[in-house]
Amino acid sequence: MLIVNEHTERFNMEEIRRGTLICAKHRTWKEPEKGFVVSANEREVIVQYPPVIGNVTNHFFISAKEAAAGEWEIRYSNDMQTVIVYPEGKANESETVNL
Repeated sequence: MLIVNEHTERFNMEEIRRGTLICAKHRTWKEPEKGFVVSANEREVIVQYPPVIGNVTNHFFISAKEAAAGEWEIRYSNDMQTVIVYPEGKANESETVNL
C-alpha cells in the first residue's frame, strides 16, 4: 500500500498546557489525584502532584491514546474559574465540580 492513512489521538495544545490545574483519575485508581501540568505535548501530559509524606515529587503521565480510549476521567482549569470535564458530559450540569 503506497499511502497509509492512520488515525492518531492527540491533545489540543490550546486547551491544556504547562501550569494547567488538573484533577485526574485513571480507571485503575480508587481516588483521583490533583496537581498541575508540568509538561504537555500532543502525545502526553505530565502532572506533578503534592507528596503525602516528605520531600518527594510525584508525577503521573496521561497519554492521549489512553485518554481517548476512556481510561481517564479528567477535570482541568487554566483560569481557576472555568472547569472543563473530559470525557464531556461526565459530570451533571447541576453538579459542582471541584478541582
